[in-house]
Amino acid sequence: MNIKSFLGAKAYFIKIVLWISIAILILVVVLSTVIYINSQNLLVKNEYAANQKILYQVKFNMSFMDQTISNLSKFLYLNSDVTAIMYAKKEDMIEVSGHMSKVVSSVTSAIPYIHSMGIYNRNLNQSYSTGFPLFFKDQMLYDFINSDGALPKLKPIFRDIKKLVNGVTESEYVFSYFIYEATVSGDKPDGVVVINVKPEWLLENINQINMIDKQKGDNVFIVDQAGEYLTDGKDDPAIKKWLKTDFVAYKTAHPQGDRDGFFQTKHDGTKYLVTYTSVDNTGLTLLKTQPVLEIYTYINSLRNSIIIITLIFLVMAIVISIGISRKIYGPVGKLVNSIMLDRIRRSDKDEVVDEFSYLNTVYRQSMEMLDHYDKEKMQYQDVMKHYWLSRLLTESSPMGRSELESIFKEMRISLVLDSSYAICILKIDNYKEFQQAFHAKDKDTIRFAMINIASEIISRSYPNEGLDMKDDHVVLIVSVPEEEEQFQSHIHSLIQEAHENVSRFFKVSFTASISEKTSHMQELNGMYNKTLDQAMYRLLLGHSSVITYETVKRNVESKKTGYAKNDEERLVKAMKSTNIVAIEEVLGTIFEEVGTLNYHNALVSIIRLVDAVIETLEEMKVTAAPSLHISSISRNIMEKETIAEIHRIIVGALQDSFKKDFEGNTTKLNYFLVDAVTEYIHNQYQDPSLSLTSISSIMKISTRNLSKTYKEATHISIPDYINEYRLAKAAELLIHDNLSVYEIAEKVGILNETYFFSMFKKKYKVTPKEYALQRNLTNLITK
Repeated sequence: MNIKSFLGAKAYFIKIVLWISIAILILVVVLSTVIYINSQNLLVKNEYAANQKILYQVKFNMSFMDQTISNLSKFLYLNSDVTAIMYAKKEDMIEVSGHMSKVVSSVTSAIPYIHSMGIYNRNLNQSYSTGFPLFFKDQMLYDFINSDGALPKLKPIFRDIKKLVNGVTESEYVFSYFIYEATVSGDKPDGVVVINVKPEWLLENINQINMIDKQKGDNVFIVDQAGEYLTDGKDDPAIKKWLKTDFVAYKTAHPQGDRDGFFQTKHDGTKYLVTYTSVDNTGLTLLKTQPVLEIYTYINSLRNSIIIITLIFLVMAIVISIGISRKIYGPVGKLVNSIMLDRIRRSDKDEVVDEFSYLNTVYRQSMEMLDHYDKEKMQYQDVMKHYWLSRLLTESSPMGRSELESIFKEMRISLVLDSSYAICILKIDNYKEFQQAFHAKDKDTIRFAMINIASEIISRSYPNEGLDMKDDHVVLIVSVPEEEEQFQSHIHSLIQEAHENVSRFFKVSFTASISEKTSHMQELNGMYNKTLDQAMYRLLLGHSSVITYETVKRNVESKKTGYAKNDEERLVKAMKSTNIVAIEEVLGTIFEEVGTLNYHNALVSIIRLVDAVIETLEEMKVTAAPSLHISSISRNIMEKETIAEIHRIIVGALQDSFKKDFEGNTTKLNYFLVDAVTEYIHNQYQDPSLSLTSISSIMKISTRNLSKTYKEATHISIPDYINEYRLAKAAELLIHDNLSVYEIAEKVGILNETYFFSMFKKKYKVTPKEYALQRNLTNLITK
């Protein structure tokens, strides 16, 4: 067995293993991913919380310093020594030095991180400093005094006061707190006190934090309200620029964000976690940066663990899925194996795609074989059923009840054994025209349809079986309850309903003959023959009639042997006087009287009447119409199925015989001319040149006279009859010969295929191929 066959034989098993494995793997991957993401988020939040603790410690120190300096500023602003310097009208350096000394000693002893203190006297437009030099000019203070702007009050301002040391200007960073009393009118204050705080304690605190986390890449920064860094200038400018830009962008994008928070951003390809917090009252913001990769160090180890666990679960999933799949697949595998082993032959159709495809193929083939066997069995059963029903009708030898019961059961005959029976014969009307109008298969189909339609309708009230006698009639054997006396009237109404359906769908009528009932199945043969004789009374009752014994009882029991002699004498007298009205009147009386006779006497009377008419015409030296010729009586009169038709033919023939313009042998000649043309068309229909012109040339008669004579006699033109006959032959070839449509058209003398298609569809309402398909399908159904 090759790999393809092996995989095909186990394809569904492999699918089950894969489905279960994939389902478990997906579940594990989803759970692992959720755990990984949640762990990642939890770690980031924990790291943020740790960063916040560091920043909160710095924030606390800054808040404590701010509160201390604010209180000190308020105290100094009200100090007598400070106010003496701040509001002095005259400058006395001795007093200024004394007051400044007192202030310095009290301040520096209380708060060691005070850098210096400045006092501005507006009256003298002079500023004094406790630092060096005494008359230090605070440029920020003077810019405020000389401008319309407002100087922040009691807010730490980080700035470089730039002092001159040994002739060199050096940077000196301080936090400055300004306190003054603003006037209502908006004028500049009379005096300002400036407290400068050393920033070293805070910056060193920050540097220590940065030094501790330097190896991890962590940094802490302070940013003021203007977005400027408070730093000693030792930090990397690129990092500060990037952090400032991204922080401003984040705050702009989240205007409603909390004062404390964190976000992630990138710098030089490295992802950072930025934690921030705002220091109340100071307007300062603390920022801490930390590489995310450092945070995810533990996550990476967790990820590796998750991957290992996932792989372990995958192996376990495959093992588990194989075990589960074997349980699920067991019955299917056993079924497939047993079928593959038990099959005697295998064809190309047995190519294994997967187990269910294979089972489907085997099932389909099996059903085809069963269907074939069922059809053969049904055909055999139908043949045998027809055989046994035919025996019931045509043989008088009795069969035992047990034998009949066995036959009825085996052949599925729906007749009831313990009941009475009646025969119903359906005789096709105008049978000669029926034979000429339809092909053999169509005739079988119509008889089959008559049986089925009538049987189905009657079965609503009575069980019955139909039988095609392969002649001009079909037979229904009907089971009738013993106690029912009015069954004939009930069957009569059902037969009329069946007649309406057959007439509507097949354009065929039939005459029904219903027998009396019998309680002995052995009597069916005799009853069938009686019902056939009874059906002959269609001659008197007409087409589409329903004949029972009651309807013909008067005729059957009639003692009269024929019509009255004086009626015949009256007819002869009327003929000799060529009085057409009188002739029609006497013939009406005669045929009315013939309609009261039994069947055999009625036939004899009709022959007697025709003989009398012919003898009278000969005696009068009048040439009889063709239908009254001795040679054509059997075809034109005696083959007619009803006396109404015979009556009409005789009246018409006498009218033609007595016409003043009747031209002796002309009608006879026309009759033979029509027959000759028809026979010529039947023999030469395959000739593409066959036409009215070619026929008139052979007959040595003008096309006009030939066309007129033929149409008057047959009520159809010669070209139309040629086409009708050709199409009828083409329809036969479509069913019975394996030829193409073009070949069939050529065989019937039509060389234009498009013209053939058009004519065929106009006549049969379908294309030639559709016609052949429908007929073949019908044949299959009726077999």
